[in-house]
Amino acid sequence: MFVVANIVDAVAQVAHMLIAAYVFVVLAACVVSWLHLDPWSQPVRILRSLTEPVFGRIRQRLPFLCQGGMDFTPVAAVVLLELIDLILVRSLAQLARAM
Repeated sequence: MFVVANIVDAVAQVAHMLIAAYVFVVLAACVVSWLHLDPWSQPVRILRSLTEPVFGRIRQRLPFLCQGGMDFTPVAAVVLLELIDLILVRSLAQLARAM
C-alpha cells in the first residue's frame, strides 16, 4: 500500500511543480506584453503559443475581463491555477499521507 501512496504523492508533487512553472510562464507573458517586444521573435512566439490557448478559453467564458484597454485574463489564469493547486493537488497529497 505504501507504494501506491508514494505514487500518489509523486503525482501531487509533479502537478504542483508544473502549475508553478506555468504561473511563471504567465507572468513572463505579462512582462513581454508590457515591454512591447518584437512579436516575431522566437521567445515571444513560444510564450504566446503556451499562454494563448488558456487565455482564449478564459476570454470566451469571462469576456468582462477585457474592457477599457485592460486585460485581466492573466490574473484570472493565475487565480485559477492557484485554486487548482490548493484544492486538487493538496487533496492528492493528503490522500497519499492518509494511505
